[in-house]
Amino acid sequence: MGDFAGWVLPLWYPTGQSAEHMAVRKACGLFDICHMGEFRISGPAAVRFLTGLLTNRVDQAAHGQAMYHFMLNESGGVIDDCILYRFGADDFMLVVNAGNIDADLAWIRTRAADFDCSVEDRSPFLAKLDLQGPASPALMSRFIPKSALAELKYFRFLPSVSIGGIDVLLSRTGYTGEIGFELYAESSRAEALWDLLLSEGKPHGILACGLGSRDTLRVEAGLPLHGHELRPDRPAIGHPWEFAMRADRDFFGGRALAAGRPTDRWILPFSMNGRRKAMPGWEVLQEGVTIGFVLSGVISPSLNNMPIGFLESTRPLDNGVPLGFRQPETGTLLEGRIVPIPFVSLTARRKMAEFLT
Repeated sequence: MGDFAGWVLPLWYPTGQSAEHMAVRKACGLFDICHMGEFRISGPAAVRFLTGLLTNRVDQAAHGQAMYHFMLNESGGVIDDCILYRFGADDFMLVVNAGNIDADLAWIRTRAADFDCSVEDRSPFLAKLDLQGPASPALMSRFIPKSALAELKYFRFLPSVSIGGIDVLLSRTGYTGEIGFELYAESSRAEALWDLLLSEGKPHGILACGLGSRDTLRVEAGLPLHGHELRPDRPAIGHPWEFAMRADRDFFGGRALAAGRPTDRWILPFSMNGRRKAMPGWEVLQEGVTIGFVLSGVISPSLNNMPIGFLESTRPLDNGVPLGFRQPETGTLLEGRIVPIPFVSLTARRKMAEFLT
């Protein structure tokens, strides 16, 4: 167990982090994500408010669609990365990171004061479980007709389904790169839902999964973690996730980003040449010159325990460029290189019907 944003959460279960990781890649894994925050934002001016607050095209989201966004500060730094769910013309749910709930809520309410919309913190009342992996559709089909599941596209959701008599919002976004689901239910039903899924999932190879495997899975998938790759003190440009920002529209912090181009900092994926990983904070060198530092570093179970991660560089680098990684305290020097992402082949975007036969 470990502390995470004020929550005591499992780093891994008795099966171990590597087994949990591979269960998600080969079968399915269940994550307790109840620490995430959920805000309900609704009212006649909700679209106009959210369009200025968030970086993606809020107005283009269909009913039943989820969309990935950044929420920026005045200097273009990432206050948080979040997912917006659209229930209707003026009814939304914004899902935010656990460590940012209070700050996000204060920021949103301050900026919403001039708009005809309400902001309700639903975090204490909603539980969130993530069921991820190629066997997860088969498990979910024990509760939901296959015909309905087959129609659930990537970044879409079903606002109300019954799973063992528990009312659930079922979405398909994912933080592991694999096909799977997010299940939102009333907090009072969380334990029952967890136990039901673990019990019914046994024939499908389900394992309970902790924060350790969640981190290795998201790095392999080429996805960021707020506080590491995305931060309030770093302008949100020069990284692989700029697709979340639409340059054809105005949003808060966007002008600071435009003024900051071209950037002098890039976030890039890397892999190590040996078995030792470079840790966050290690120096990154090119031809003996320090050009940046490591942001995230993990051992990849899917890649035969190859060390991989993300770094921040003062210069853009092409795939294959060789690098050195130096531990500041000891001077230990390891070798690696820039590589493309995602690090592994993934199933998240494949058709649901492929996994329901």
